Amino acid sequence: MLDVRPIRAESLGEKLAGELRRRIIVGDVPSGTRLVEEELADSFQVSRGPVRDAIRILRSEGLVTGSGRNAVTRSLNDADIEELMALRESFELLAVERAITVRREVLARQLRTALVDMDAAVTDRDPVAFTTADIRFHSAFFATAGMTRLSVLWDQFRPTIEGLLHASGKRLADLAPSAREHHDLAGLITAGKVAEVKAELHRHLQTTCSRLRSAIPPTPVQRENDL
Repeated sequence: MLDVRPIRAESLGEKLAGELRRRIIVGDVPSGTRLVEEELADSFQVSRGPVRDAIRILRSEGLVTGSGRNAVTRSLNDADIEELMALRESFELLAVERAITVRREVLARQLRTALVDMDAAVTDRDPVAFTTADIRFHSAFFATAGMTRLSVLWDQFRPTIEGLLHASGKRLADLAPSAREHHDLAGLITAGKVAEVKAELHRHLQTTCSRLRSAIPPTPVQRENDL
C-alpha cells in the first residue's frame, strides 16, 4: 500500500489568506493596514465569509491583530523571524529524530522524491518550485514521525514559514548550494546518523534564518531605528 495522505482541497478562505500572507510578508501591504471586509470582498470578488476566514487564519499566525473593523496587518520583524525559526528548529529536531527511529526507510524515500523536484528546480532556475520542494522535504519529517500533536503545530507555522521562504527565494540567485545542503542532510538521515543529522539540521536552519532576515523588507520601526 502506498504511504500517502489524503488530498485536502484548499478552501476559498485559505486561498485568500495565502494571497494576503504573501503581500504582507513581502511588504506590498504595509504594517498597520486596516483590513475592511467589504473592501476586500469587493477587491477579490468573493463574499465576506471567506474574507473573515482569511483574517482569522492570519490572526492565528500573528500577521493580523485586532478583529472586526479593528483588524490591521502586522509585518514580521527580525525578532518574529528568529522566534519562528527557533520554534521550527525545535519541532524539526524532535520530528526527524523520531522519524529516523521509527520509519527511516519511509522517510528516506520521501526525501528522495522531494530532492528530485528540488534538483529540477535548480536546473530550471525556478525558486518557486524549489521552495515547494524544500517545504515538502522538511514536512516529511513530521509526516513520518507519527506524532500527531507535533504535526498539528507544524501545520500551524508552516504557511508563514513557506511564505517567508518564497519571499526570500526570489532573491536567491543560486539555488544549488541549498540543494546540496538538503542532499547532505538526506544522506545522513538515510544512514541513520542521528547526532550528525541534528548538527547539520541546526546549521542549515541557522543559515536559512540569516537569509530570511536579510531578504525580508524592514518594518517602518526598523527603518526609523536605522536612521
